[in-house]
Amino acid sequence: MMAYLSKAAMPFVIASAMLLAAAGLHYAALATARGMVDDVRTLTIAERDAHWSGEIERSNATANRQVADQARATLQIQAAAADKVRQAELALSEMEKANAALPNGDACGLDRDRVRLLAR
Repeated sequence: MMAYLSKAAMPFVIASAMLLAAAGLHYAALATARGMVDDVRTLTIAERDAHWSGEIERSNATANRQVADQARATLQIQAAAADKVRQAELALSEMEKANAALPNGDACGLDRDRVRLLAR
């Protein structure tokens, strides 16, 4: 009876062993596929990060260039304003000298020569 049982159970044992081997191969294939997917994912993330890092660097370079251009323009405007202030101060001092050179007549108010000074 034992021989008959082992003879009848042998196909089930072989089928179970084959199913177990197939399950092991399936698990190994899935692990390999997961590894490949993880590798591709890591590579894609690295490429994306490199791309956006480059974009950020280009954007920062453009912004820095614009800031430098604005600083140069500001310095030019300040220099022009300082020149105008110096010219106005010089004109004022010349007008004050010319006013001081005029005689102080007994006339009340502004005389003709002082009005001419104001028209300049």
